[in-house]
Amino acid sequence: MKRLIIFLSILCAVTIYSQDITKAKNTIYLDFGLIFSRSAVAVGCGLNYERMLNDNFSLRGGVNIGFFGAGVSGDAISGTCLSFPVTFNYMTKQKNKFEAGLGGGPFFNLEQEKSFSFFPAAKLGYRYQPDEGGLMLKAGLEVPANTYLSIGGIGYTFK
Repeated sequence: MKRLIIFLSILCAVTIYSQDITKAKNTIYLDFGLIFSRSAVAVGCGLNYERMLNDNFSLRGGVNIGFFGAGVSGDAISGTCLSFPVTFNYMTKQKNKFEAGLGGGPFFNLEQEKSFSFFPAAKLGYRYQPDEGGLMLKAGLEVPANTYLSIGGIGYTFK
């Protein structure tokens, strides 16, 4: 009986300590950005979903909106655009990640009729993303298939 209890105790301990710890694979985040040119200032933001394909690669899809001329002539907004970028990304495996990505997406200027074009998307930056999930912060430069240069983002990573 004593041997049976010892055997069951060891079996339970092995089962408990051998559970696989899975990494969070889904991220939802907001990014924001600015762009300054000779005659206009644009501000923009985007809502993005990203799915980790493995430890290093991910696929991201998003919806971005940009406002042209914000603050140039008083509080007037001279134009609005909408885009849907898709990027394929590489990132390192640590919590503090270097990330790079390429892609593109359709771009629509909402102030003009028949204003459809394809914009490229490229990113290079830093991301803090815990493996087990939680708050995600990012900074860097990203041209997200829109008229603004994304400089930062905040989001949540989950399984």
